[in-house]
Amino acid sequence: MRTLEKRLKDIKHEVLEAHNLSKKAVELCLDALRGDHDKKRKVIQIEHVVDVMNTDVDCEGVSIVALFQPVAWDLRFVVGMIRISGHYERITDLTQEIAMYTINGFDETIGLFEKMKNTILKMFDIVGNALKTGNTTNLRSELISVDDQVDRYYVESIESIVSAAKRNPELIDDIADVVLVARHLERIADLLSKVGARLIFIEEGRRVWIK
Repeated sequence: MRTLEKRLKDIKHEVLEAHNLSKKAVELCLDALRGDHDKKRKVIQIEHVVDVMNTDVDCEGVSIVALFQPVAWDLRFVVGMIRISGHYERITDLTQEIAMYTINGFDETIGLFEKMKNTILKMFDIVGNALKTGNTTNLRSELISVDDQVDRYYVESIESIVSAAKRNPELIDDIADVVLVARHLERIADLLSKVGARLIFIEEGRRVWIK
């Protein structure tokens, strides 16, 4: 039977892979939104893979608890990885929903979506570093700062959507789709903040509120 240390290392590796795949899905989803069907297929494939990985992490986590009855940091780590894996699964769900839309005529808004995406990718880098190294120093403040920027872009994007529809009434039929894309991107940033909060709990044993 594998040792507890080995199994903890394996579950961390699985979650890191889910992190990287989720980041890739975010990178691709706006190209898919513009009608790139190859990118649409890739985002869907990533969602399916991460969904399976999330189930694997759940099963492995439960197995570790049943076999080893971990305590303190080990227990926080196992439970935290289960929760974090679930957040990545949800992120890929949201990217898949974005990828399934095809939006035209909202050029200014799409530009703001690009800014949201790039800021979210910065969040992925911040969270990924903490996940790999276990260093959560300044993690909360860094994530709050970047997530606040995503929130500002979200507000600007909603204003842009309304303005575009007023200028061109033919766009009204697509407003709901574009608003949902904006909301999904904002929600992805919130989920990454939750991952950060969970990492702080694992490493420091304290609960913090980020978003």
